[in-house]
Amino acid sequence: MAMIAPAYPHLNDAVERAVGEMLRVQHWGTQTFVSTPIFYPSGSPVTVRVSPAEGGFRIDDGGFAYRELESVGFERSFASAADKARQSESLDRDRRCLFTYADAEQLSRAISDVALASWNVADRVFKRIADQEERDIEEYLRGRLVSIFGASNLEDRQTISGSSTNPWDVSAIIQIDGHEVVFQAVSDHANSVYRTSTAFHDLAALPHAPKLISVVKDKASMGRKLIMLSQAGRVIQSDQADVDYLKAAA
Repeated sequence: MAMIAPAYPHLNDAVERAVGEMLRVQHWGTQTFVSTPIFYPSGSPVTVRVSPAEGGFRIDDGGFAYRELESVGFERSFASAADKARQSESLDRDRRCLFTYADAEQLSRAISDVALASWNVADRVFKRIADQEERDIEEYLRGRLVSIFGASNLEDRQTISGSSTNPWDVSAIIQIDGHEVVFQAVSDHANSVYRTSTAFHDLAALPHAPKLISVVKDKASMGRKLIMLSQAGRVIQSDQADVDYLKAAA
């Protein structure tokens, strides 16, 4: 006998409302804008513009990825990042937009392809910026640790294995009275945060776990990502006083 799924009107209504808020469509004259549940680094939703064209539709990203890069002074990186992002989706680009053409049957796929490629453009450039920020924090951090704890307590090695036996690269390892303290420079890019969180949870599961300290440039700019780091260990700003470093490592 066929099973009939029970009806949950409150659940169904709630899910439908949530999906409606995730995906929004706005019509402006001959153009339609589709806001997707994918987000640029700024927090703005990736939005695709659809307009009529000969034989179907033109689908483009409205130049929004370009504006993301322009907001941080990296608009000159758009061309190279867009060329890499568009190849896998067979898209075209001009100076500021990623675009393609499609008929009605291909429209949903084209909207998805343009949205994903536009997100990839912004993410690729912001990740490069974040990687440089992480290197800058690490270089500054190691100098601070030498001045605070002494060069003899800063280990040369920057790799430590966790409970899973996976080796993790870290910014610095300090020895204090026979105990290890691990410092990790973290940028505000999601990849940096997720990697540090994963590594620290693995290290925390060791029988004799080291002290774990994330070092960020600006706590306020981390947003909710700061919560994830705080769950994995202590978090300090790189420019905090020496006494804060000592307290974190104690």
